[in-house]
Amino acid sequence: MPLDPIIEGMLSQQPEWPPIRGIPVDHLREAVRSSSTQLPPPPVTLASVEDRNIAGPAGDMAVRVYTPEGSAPFPIIVYFHGGGFVVGDLDTQDMIARGLSAGAESVVVSVDYRLAPEHKFPAPFEDSWAAIQWAAAHAADIQGDVALMAVAGDSAGGVIASACALLAKEAGAPKLSAVLNWYGPGVHPIPEEGSAIEFANGPLLRMDDAHFFWEMFIKDESDYTDFRASPMKAPSHTGLPATFIASAECDPIRDAVEAYGPVLKKAGVEVELKRYPGMVHGFVSWLGFLPGAQAAMADACSFAKKQFAAVRQDA
Repeated sequence: MPLDPIIEGMLSQQPEWPPIRGIPVDHLREAVRSSSTQLPPPPVTLASVEDRNIAGPAGDMAVRVYTPEGSAPFPIIVYFHGGGFVVGDLDTQDMIARGLSAGAESVVVSVDYRLAPEHKFPAPFEDSWAAIQWAAAHAADIQGDVALMAVAGDSAGGVIASACALLAKEAGAPKLSAVLNWYGPGVHPIPEEGSAIEFANGPLLRMDDAHFFWEMFIKDESDYTDFRASPMKAPSHTGLPATFIASAECDPIRDAVEAYGPVLKKAGVEVELKRYPGMVHGFVSWLGFLPGAQAAMADACSFAKKQFAAVRQDA
């Protein structure tokens, strides 16, 4: 299927994004932040949005708590933004957190984890795991229900969400009801085959861009054997929560995203894997105007609500 006409029209009206490898990190972060914060938010209404500081492994860490309209207590979704572990913050994917809170009727805790290259692997995972523990311990304080918790993320954040589900299973708590993963790959390094070849030059994300982000992130190649970097490499996936995986058709890392689905299914995990036609990497950030993004958000929210309802029924 060809590129979505809305995306094609949008890309034709702006200069081609240059290869990331040639951009200084501080300039790259500012460019991503500038372009992201100009995007329209989804047309949703929330009861409140509040910035907080919580204790993290390396000191204070910022989170943003989104509370939906309705009657508390609400389910809790801890959300991790994308950006290759190098760029992104609470503002760049604010639109995703808003859509998720309203659509899933859940309190969303968005996490401002540390970024590479200043903070290499596994710093973002350590911060994110600490945020999950904080959300569980302070559920009542944020009008949440600790018995109804999920994790979510896009791209790098999807990797974090998948890894934190494995950490929660290993720790025995908190009990997670669902994982929502928009185009976060299940394995690193990305295999040089299939979509990695077909879409090596984009649109938008190039295969070399993905390699560059990981070169900034890992300390050495031994990090790739850690399940936090490659969730597919965990010794066991049995007992993981139900997982929603969304992939973009025109994305070089599409096949690495989709590869995690069969691994989970083989372990007896409930999986909903959807490929969105004509979409590119990062497309859910265009939630404010792109029907494909709206569909991917609606599907993820419906999946989460179904899992929360099942937990309520069993309680």
